[in-house]
Amino acid sequence: MFGGVVSTGTTEAMLRRKPLEVETAKGKSAVGLKRSLNLQDLILYGVGCSVGAGIYCLVGIGAEIAGPGIALSFLSCGVACVFTALAYAEFAARIPITGSAYSYAYVAFGEFCAWIIGWNLTLNYAFSASVVARSWGEYLAAFIRGLPVFQNNGVTLDWLTRMSLSLPVVPSSYTCSPLSTVIIGLCTLVLVTGAKESSRFNNAMTVLNLFILAFVVFAGIGSDTVDSDNLTPFLPEGLGGVAQGAGLVFFAFIGFDMVACLSEEVKNPERNMPLGIIGSLVVTTGIYLSVALVVIGMAPFDLLGGDVPIINALLANGCCTHEQQLSDEAYEQCLDQTCSPAVHPILLY
Repeated sequence: MFGGVVSTGTTEAMLRRKPLEVETAKGKSAVGLKRSLNLQDLILYGVGCSVGAGIYCLVGIGAEIAGPGIALSFLSCGVACVFTALAYAEFAARIPITGSAYSYAYVAFGEFCAWIIGWNLTLNYAFSASVVARSWGEYLAAFIRGLPVFQNNGVTLDWLTRMSLSLPVVPSSYTCSPLSTVIIGLCTLVLVTGAKESSRFNNAMTVLNLFILAFVVFAGIGSDTVDSDNLTPFLPEGLGGVAQGAGLVFFAFIGFDMVACLSEEVKNPERNMPLGIIGSLVVTTGIYLSVALVVIGMAPFDLLGGDVPIINALLANGCCTHEQQLSDEAYEQCLDQTCSPAVHPILLY
């Protein structure tokens, strides 16, 4: 009998739900988070959370799987996310509090479902943050290695991004990126300063990010380095490759999900949350499509690599002609930052 009482109590605890009225009142209470974010902040936040991993890292890896068809992988992910975004937008308008899917599940399905979803979201964010930080580390290390003081002395600084772990339980092929750890620490310091301050920092970084990607697109098109031969065949692995690529790049669209976490800090959430979620998703999908097509069109996708595909695309066209990119020595000849003479000097700087 005692076991039955415990079992019943546990079941009730797992299934208990928070009343919608309580949650909504909590989000509107005077002791809640300060509502200081507007629609522009939401869209820039969503774009800033999404654009990064998909372009700066996954476009090269995805191109090895689906070829130029990785652009369709990004598009299919964007279309699939639209339906999820509509659901998030409806929840965010009805339950304008912080917590995203965790709070929605707590109200709709109960504590146990919310607990599972909460840990899944934590794992999702941790995985995404690690990939983005690793990519940031690779790009920053490439920039540091390109400085004259290091380049002239032949200093590679490989330990910044590829430190061996030397642990018996870890395969030798696995490496640690200390620079990525520092980047995550700095981002954490920015976040704990406050919502408005971190939003301003995110807006500034997002504008800089979009400026860089716009430069890549216009430089590739303006310098006439986008070659249709690099986009042919467009689907070398067929629709199966597109589907496999979509599975790889899907997590890069979690930015719209993170926008929903800001419900309690947004002015007029009933209006701004749906527009912010869907708006950031549309902008992100457009950026992914345009940059992916230009970067893959600038160089054969086997030259892009999986770490710094955008840098490799710029180097390949700055140092080599299209014919040279197809040679057997292309990797050594076209990805050398000290190449001379330069074919397209602007792409090297």
